[in-house]
Amino acid sequence: MDVSSRKEPFRYVMNQPLECWIEVPTSSSGPGVGKLTEAVLLDLSRSGCKVRTPLNLRFTAGDTKLVIHLQLNEERLQLVGSVRWGWMFGLGQYQYGVKLKLNEDEEERLHKELDIWTASLNVEGL
Repeated sequence: MDVSSRKEPFRYVMNQPLECWIEVPTSSSGPGVGKLTEAVLLDLSRSGCKVRTPLNLRFTAGDTKLVIHLQLNEERLQLVGSVRWGWMFGLGQYQYGVKLKLNEDEEERLHKELDIWTASLNVEGL
């Protein structure tokens, strides 16, 4: 039997989508450049996430950069990544898969925030 050494879930699924903001950096082109647009975070891992927003990025896979602004606990996070896939999700809504590009410090900060967030969920569920 194969025993995994994984100590964290592949992906943290938000049972209630978490409000966040997405920003297309000014170094990019296309819709939403330099503006914060409302979105919801559907799931998150240290390597990527899934968001839903009214913003139609009209992206080319891997070419559209995003900054995701969110707050799991007390600290505000800005996660940089690139859109890997996207599709229309209902009328006027778009869902995107984002591959995060975090440095070691950002990854560690995200890991700590996810630990605190999941611990608070466990306490609330008791």
